[in-house]
Amino acid sequence: MSTTNYKKFKGEIENYLSNGLHNFESKIDAAFSTLKFKTWLCKANIVKKDGYHACHLLFILVILPLLKVKTVHSFCQKHWLQWSSAQKDTLYRFKQNANYRWRTFMYKTNNQIFEAIELSKQLQQDTYFVIDDTILAKLGRKIENVSFIHDHNLGRSVLGYCIVTLGLFTAQGFYPLNFAYCFGKKRHSKSPEENIGDPRKSSGQRSFEAKHFTKLELSLIMVRSAVNRGIVPGYVMFDSWYAWPKLINAIRNIKKSIHVICRLKDSNVQYEYNGKKYKLSALYQKVKSQLKKDKRTGLLLKRVTVKLPQSDETAVILFSRGYCEPEIDKPKGSKKKKEPKWVAFLSTDIHLHASTIIKKYTKRWPIEVCFKECKQQLGLGKDQSNDFNAQVFATTVSFLRYNLLNYLNKVENYGTLGELFEQIADASAVTTYAHRLWDFFRGLFLVSFSTIFDLFKINEDFQHYLDAITNSLSELAPFQGCET
Repeated sequence: MSTTNYKKFKGEIENYLSNGLHNFESKIDAAFSTLKFKTWLCKANIVKKDGYHACHLLFILVILPLLKVKTVHSFCQKHWLQWSSAQKDTLYRFKQNANYRWRTFMYKTNNQIFEAIELSKQLQQDTYFVIDDTILAKLGRKIENVSFIHDHNLGRSVLGYCIVTLGLFTAQGFYPLNFAYCFGKKRHSKSPEENIGDPRKSSGQRSFEAKHFTKLELSLIMVRSAVNRGIVPGYVMFDSWYAWPKLINAIRNIKKSIHVICRLKDSNVQYEYNGKKYKLSALYQKVKSQLKKDKRTGLLLKRVTVKLPQSDETAVILFSRGYCEPEIDKPKGSKKKKEPKWVAFLSTDIHLHASTIIKKYTKRWPIEVCFKECKQQLGLGKDQSNDFNAQVFATTVSFLRYNLLNYLNKVENYGTLGELFEQIADASAVTTYAHRLWDFFRGLFLVSFSTIFDLFKINEDFQHYLDAITNSLSELAPFQGCET
């Protein structure tokens, strides 16, 4: 084959491949570059002395569920070798490195995303911290630090982890910022000895936190850390489980411009109203006759001003009848919740209208959506590695995928995150199938055309054609931009 024909044939192949076969990978690859992932990996001490660049390995692990590849082992099969020659042991070691500071990396990349979408121009009062937790069920008894955790939705204990998550809700979408593990007190009889690790290292620090701090303490640590990093919301929101005076007052002490809006539960906590102290249920009985229908919400509402326990600050308690919170992340087999006859909300911003408190509290719901989508589509909780470092990485990368898709959703204008994921999943299915077909047809070409060329005694070497195709595929691999 002449050099001219070779270049022409190679150019046609490149044109075909560049017209969308790797479109979605190239978008993610471009996002890696725009968001300066290489720089932030270095800042977080996520570096490799030799071999593949950390960015290259991270890219592979980020896109696995988008390619509908369930495990690292599955990726390292023959039909994926043209994408990357990285072996599974290389990827496993990357996931299990205890020195990598994934928490730092997550904050750095989020700040870069916020800068890219011009989040800083948004008013502070329109940004919200959301705190919630979810359970990551595990199958392996030998997974480090797994324990039995009571699942309120299922009404029973499950083996796994509980992660407390801090997210940021804005007009530009919801973004997980940070998370912390919580270990249960009861362990499986066949579980290995608890491995806390070196508290000076990143994973050891997470183990230490999970062992020694409560959910409330972990929540406060994450809020304070985010504020210290320059992310200052107008409000912090959480459900009734976190609605304790200790946490509410501590958040208010971080920065007075940050207010708390939360749902309350009936407990022994007493609120001072008109000079007397009442439990929540007693206070409701005191004012329930004064509930009036709100035109904006259609709910029966009563707004009262109280003094916060263990504080000199005042707050608003809003009683409501008819309020129903959606069950966004309801697992199979879970018990159907009975809606209470009345609910109560608390706002430290005493100037808010009753209906505005309800409206702002609904900004908490996106974290439930985030948990659901990450679990169903982005691999959250699916990793069954025995190594705790790998578990930390798996949770980090699940939230990273979510934030990346959120970012792409804003720059590409897909409408919803679900629509974006569907398009990427469809594209990945085509790509996966194309790779399998290529393996098949390449072998078929080798056998068929070699036979034909021998039969008709054709002198031209067909291997040149195959080499042209192979070289084009290699040069257009989606991971090229992350390699050094």
